[in-house]
Amino acid sequence: MTTISAAELAPRIDLAVTAVEGVRECYSARPVVARAIEHVADVEGSLAEVEETGGARAITVCIGVSSDDDAAVVAAAVATAARGAGDDEVPSSVRVRVARLVAPRS
Repeated sequence: MTTISAAELAPRIDLAVTAVEGVRECYSARPVVARAIEHVADVEGSLAEVEETGGARAITVCIGVSSDDDAAVVAAAVATAARGAGDDEVPSSVRVRVARLVAPRS
């Protein structure tokens, strides 16, 4: 099976995360410097951060969850979706940063 690169995987993770029920917002988990360079170069980057080291991946995703939703349940579903976005067997750890939104879901 072919390994998916971090650059190919990040947009897949973005799509998978936005499809999870309970996710109200997605925020960039990538470093400010990377986003600034993309802004100057007028290139659109992904929101998920994917780092590959030593044959494993570290994925970070930032989401916003309504005060009406169970943040732990939504975060677990997001982690599962992020792991499932890659079709390869590379071990992945997923960190989900959750922001609690004050406004109720619409």
